[in-house]
Amino acid sequence: MFILLRCPICHEPLFARGSCVACANNHQFDRARQGYLNLLPSNKKRSKQPGDDQTMVAARTRFLNHGYYQGVVEALLEVLRSFEGNQYTLDAGCGEGYYTSAIEAQLDGSVVCGVDISKQAVVAASRRSKDITWLVASVSELPLMAQQFDTIVSIFSRCCWPEFARVLKPGGHIATLTPTERHLMALRQVIYEQVRPYPQDKHLQNLPANLQLVHSSTLSQVMRLGNNQAIMDLLAMTPHYWHINNQQKQQLSKLERLTCALDMRVSVIRKEGEV
Repeated sequence: MFILLRCPICHEPLFARGSCVACANNHQFDRARQGYLNLLPSNKKRSKQPGDDQTMVAARTRFLNHGYYQGVVEALLEVLRSFEGNQYTLDAGCGEGYYTSAIEAQLDGSVVCGVDISKQAVVAASRRSKDITWLVASVSELPLMAQQFDTIVSIFSRCCWPEFARVLKPGGHIATLTPTERHLMALRQVIYEQVRPYPQDKHLQNLPANLQLVHSSTLSQVMRLGNNQAIMDLLAMTPHYWHINNQQKQQLSKLERLTCALDMRVSVIRKEGEV
């Protein structure tokens, strides 16, 4: 079993050709020595190095490897095990592969693909598992053939519903994790004088007609951080990393302990149609 790729330039199927992949129109893409494929053409990039940079990837790797989000992994796997059939699973916006590798290890027999727009993140992900198809690509234009995935996972990442619907099998499921208003509240209260609420369920707006929300619940846990490195790494995992100033960073740099709520919305969307 293997993942069916399509050319990001002409949308023809990609086939293995030595150490690269190529389509019938001779568009060719080399496989990196780490094992991943870069299927994000230069003309599709909005910046020179899109997505998370090396600093953010390193912080995310350190933080997640300490197991602070292990409860989130277990809750996600419980949701995925409730689906009938997980033969092919896509992690859309996989980052450095923490959740992706857990899915591959814990869902018996599942063929897993991880996609992220950040090359640095995919390089790090490639170190976690050689049994996963790792791709540098955008979720808004997936280099994947249609109707081949039973499950799509999107964790704190952008959802492109038309693309998800295209590559998902009829009867397949999409599982998303998004922040609620209480998520990381203690961290946000240290940074900001006035904490703005996260927009709720914004990602569920404008679902295509063939995608239906079938389940929604809240995942709540408490996380205790006992050193400043973990606190600063947590900051680097969040969008707040891009928005705060030096004074706000200095406030965080003085903290050695932080008890923080993890509060997430779990949403399950099903693609209608005959299986």
